[in-house]
Amino acid sequence: MKVQEERNYVLRERLRGRKLLTPPVAAQLDVPSRTNGVLVQCVFFLLAALAAGAFFGLCHALGVPLPGVIAGAVCIAVAEYLIGVKRWFFTGVEAALWLGGLLAIISELPHSGRPESLLVVGTVFALAGARVRNPLLGAAAAVLVVAYAERFDRGAVIALLLGVAALLALLRTWRRPSTEWLFAACALILPVAGWICADARWRTLTILLFLAYGALALVLGLRKRHHIFFLAALIGLTVAVTESRNYIHIPAEAWLAIAGALLLLIAYAVTRALRGHERGLVLTPEDLTGIDETLQIAATLALKPESSAPPPPEPGFEAGGGTFGGAGASGDF
Repeated sequence: MKVQEERNYVLRERLRGRKLLTPPVAAQLDVPSRTNGVLVQCVFFLLAALAAGAFFGLCHALGVPLPGVIAGAVCIAVAEYLIGVKRWFFTGVEAALWLGGLLAIISELPHSGRPESLLVVGTVFALAGARVRNPLLGAAAAVLVVAYAERFDRGAVIALLLGVAALLALLRTWRRPSTEWLFAACALILPVAGWICADARWRTLTILLFLAYGALALVLGLRKRHHIFFLAALIGLTVAVTESRNYIHIPAEAWLAIAGALLLLIAYAVTRALRGHERGLVLTPEDLTGIDETLQIAATLALKPESSAPPPPEPGFEAGGGTFGGAGASGDF
C-alpha cells in the first residue's frame, strides 16, 4: 500500500468512527485495496492463523518432505497473491499468512532450545511486520529481544532503552501512520515487558529507571502534547510506585491515599503547564482542534461545485439591459 493510500485509509476510518463518512467524502478517500477495521482484522487474523496451522499439520500428516518449507512457501505465496492481485491490505489475513509461513519455514531449522532462538523468532516477527505494516508484530519482535536480553539480567534496561528510543522517534511526524503506531506500541508495551523481566535483586535500580522513564515521558508530553507520552509516563510512574511498596510497609489505605495525592499533584502540574495553550492538548475550548480539522476536511471534500449558469432573474424584472446608464437607468428601451 502506498503512503497516500495508507493516509486515506486512516482518515476514512476516523471519519467512519465519528459517523462523518458521507458518500462524497468516501469517494475522495477511496483506497484501491480491500481493508478491514481493527476488530475485524483481529478476527480474520485468528481465522487465517488457524487455517495456516491446519495446513501445516496436514502436510505433516501426509508425510510431505520438508512440510514446514512447503507449508510456509504456500502461505507466503497466497499472502502475496492477496496483496498484489486481490489488493488485500490491513485485512488481518495477509499478516497471519506471512507470519505463519515464516514460522513454518524456521521450524525446519535445527534447533536445540537455546535462548538464541528468541532472536530468530524475533527476526521473523520483524520481517512479517515490516511487510504487512503491522505495528503489533514489530512490537512483538522488540519484546522477544528483551526476553533474550533477560538471560544476561539486562531485560529491563534494554526494554527501557528501546522505549526511550521509541519516545524520541515520536517527536517527529512520520509519513506513514503505521510507522507512528509502531513506535507508540513500543513506547507502551516495552516498559511492561521490562517490568516482567525485572529481577527482585535489582529492585532499587528498577525503581530509579522507571522513574526516569516516566519523568522523561511526562516532560515530552508537556512539551509536545502527545497522548502517547502521557500514557507512557503513567506506565513508568505506576511501575516505580508499585515496586516502592516493597520498601515502605504501610497499610493499603495509606498507599491509596498517597496515590490519590500524587494523581492530584500531577493533574495540577499538567493544568498549570497547559494553561494558555491554544494548540495540541489544551484545557480551554479553541476554534480549531483535531476534530475540527477533520470536520473541515470532510466538509471541504463533500462540497461539490454548483452549476456555472447564472442565477435566474428575479420575478418582475426582465433579463438584459441597456448599453449605458446607471443607478437602474438605461439608455436603451
